[in-house]
Amino acid sequence: MSTNEALTTYLELRESTPDGEETSGLSHSSEGLVLLHVLEVAADGEPRGGVTLLHDAGDHGGRYLEAADVLAGGGWAVALPDMRGHGRSEGERGHSNGAKEIVRDVQAVQEHLAYRLPTAPKVLVGQGLGALHAVLFALECPGSVAALVLIAPLLDPRFELPQPGGLMKLFKKPGPTAAGRVGFTPEALTADAERQAAWRSDELVHDVITRRAAEQAVELATRCRAHLGEVDVPVLVLAGGDDSLADPAAARALAGGSVEVRVKDGLRHDLLHEAGARELATEICEWLSGVVR
Repeated sequence: MSTNEALTTYLELRESTPDGEETSGLSHSSEGLVLLHVLEVAADGEPRGGVTLLHDAGDHGGRYLEAADVLAGGGWAVALPDMRGHGRSEGERGHSNGAKEIVRDVQAVQEHLAYRLPTAPKVLVGQGLGALHAVLFALECPGSVAALVLIAPLLDPRFELPQPGGLMKLFKKPGPTAAGRVGFTPEALTADAERQAAWRSDELVHDVITRRAAEQAVELATRCRAHLGEVDVPVLVLAGGDDSLADPAAARALAGGSVEVRVKDGLRHDLLHEAGARELATEICEWLSGVVR
């Protein structure tokens, strides 16, 4: 349980075109704006840098307050955004307009951190689908991050795509915003019964992913496997040895160069919500202390 108070910020972002570009035109009204919900946890003492933690599909940033508390204790200011269509952020549930939108939104959070920490290093930590988003940002915005921590990256996403409905629509492909299923279960995420129950009772968790977002995830996974070695910063990959959603063997295959892989025996997909989660967050802090100056 977090002991550091989290403050809420809403970032005003522009709506997107279908290909993820920012819509044109600015106004002082709410029309054309999307509010992105971000929880912020201040560092203990003088901050050594900023960490943005990107959640998994169907998830939200508020579930990571325990990890944020540990990181804050290690001197990091932490931002926990709810990505568009998730948690308390606006946007169609489970939908993404593509890679350009993801990069824009992560950039907005990074710029918000930079306003408070203009010269301090910035780190991205991503869980599951959020790990793919972190890699995308690092590839598209070289020099913007000092390190990456990828937790159970979804290198082979297996979301349930929406199916055509009704006889007349049998051969018509569902539209980009048609809803499919994330398909995660609490038992696949963690072996901890208490945390399984917390997932089930969390009203901000959802099981929706649209066709566009699911197809985008597959594209990002392919890019991550092919190009992670091109990221010019230290990368730590953490995988659960018993993860049925993200194959630990695929994570091991990422090792080499600046990419270090650690597989945790007995753990499932959601490593920061397993027994010993605080110890794992402490391990991340210690690794960051060794690679970020």
